[in-house]
Amino acid sequence: MIDTHAHIDTEAFDEDRAQMLERAKQAGVEMIIIPSIGVEGFDNLQEIVETYPGLYRGIGVHPHNVANITEVDMLRVEQESSNTHVVAIGEIGLDYYYDFAPKDVQQLWFRRQLQIAKKVDLPVIIHNRESDEDVLRIITEEQDGTLRGVFHCFSGDTEILQRCLDVGFHVSFTGNITFKKSTMDDVVRQVPNDKFMIETDSPYITPVPFRGKRNEPSYVRFIAEKIALIKNMSTDEVITMTTNTAKKLFALTVVTILCAVNLFAQDDYDDHPYPKKLGLMFIGATNTIVEAQEIAGIGTQPISYNGISSWGVGLNYALSDKFIIEGAYVNSVNNKVTVATQDNPKPQANPNTHQTVELVAKYLLNPYSRVVFYPTVGGSVFFNDYNIGDKPETNGLPQKSNTIPGVVIGFGFFANINTPYGLIAPGAEWRVDFYLTTEDKQTSYKGKAYNANVSTFFSLPRITLTWYPKL
Repeated sequence: MIDTHAHIDTEAFDEDRAQMLERAKQAGVEMIIIPSIGVEGFDNLQEIVETYPGLYRGIGVHPHNVANITEVDMLRVEQESSNTHVVAIGEIGLDYYYDFAPKDVQQLWFRRQLQIAKKVDLPVIIHNRESDEDVLRIITEEQDGTLRGVFHCFSGDTEILQRCLDVGFHVSFTGNITFKKSTMDDVVRQVPNDKFMIETDSPYITPVPFRGKRNEPSYVRFIAEKIALIKNMSTDEVITMTTNTAKKLFALTVVTILCAVNLFAQDDYDDHPYPKKLGLMFIGATNTIVEAQEIAGIGTQPISYNGISSWGVGLNYALSDKFIIEGAYVNSVNNKVTVATQDNPKPQANPNTHQTVELVAKYLLNPYSRVVFYPTVGGSVFFNDYNIGDKPETNGLPQKSNTIPGVVIGFGFFANINTPYGLIAPGAEWRVDFYLTTEDKQTSYKGKAYNANVSTFFSLPRITLTWYPKL
């Protein structure tokens, strides 16, 4: 389950936050989204989501707190939206029930935060109380096809529901649907199964049977059970649907991966007393050669040769703490072209050999961490031998060699392991090498020989082992 809206950063949870989160975990809650309500709480909220696993946050200013904010505060909202744990702009919106800020001021900052959400490509969490017309009007005016989000604690009627759906938004239900006097059953029945989520709005709006007590995320199951009863579904079906919807809207799968990367990438300078200077690298890879063969009068024929074992060696030289220059040699032998297939009944006699020399730069994102992540970019030269070998060619296929320039991109990581003999860095990288020019090659299409203009790239997931001796 995912509790998509819970204010568990508030003082109501200061005494037992860890225990409350453990109860949520035991109840099956895997993730909780905590919306921001004011600038003064941003730092505390960020500390909380970094302390406990499975917590994510919104960034924004609640309509109760917009009376005295400035554009400086909006700049902070925009800047902090890039933090790893931030999954939404919110809680933002309009509240005409209370009079904490004039309506025009609320509308000004609501619109401004919608614009930030579009700029940073995040969904919004909407607070709407007795302000249906203005909230929907402003969203409609700002909707350019990229604005998305959720009306949290939805309590409107079926007409308002449809208008929310029409502007591309979701709704979220909380404990109020479990109350004896609730009028929300028709709304719950009408909402499409992929357009709603569940929340507690903790510590507020506690569901039956705990109404009157402090609300907490472990109670979100009671909302799911009530929805299941109204929609004549199983509770597990509701939980699965709402979990998938939340993960999709808030991109929680991607964010979870990024948070894990960030955790492993925390700097710890004491663990790395050996500087990297000159390293000897050994490479093992699986090469997939992908060709786009343009055949005159027929079109483009995609061809791929998968699972080609490759090996290589290289030297790494550290220009600075964050920049490493790598020179490498990689050898791939494509024996698959010697095997007869239905599309290629007359294979060539000898394999294709591809020898690649690469010169690339690696930018170390966190150079002194236990696990270091880096992007790669550079150039390469391919030395290709096609159908050249000891076996005589019997099918009349050409034998040739050529040299082609290329460009290299990649992303990888390695671990730092200190030893008495220097730094050992096992790692892995996905690297792609593109030909910068095309080739003229003879190929087969439906058993017939044709000449083709061929574009090629190599996809090389590889493992590496680099030794940086003490210098």
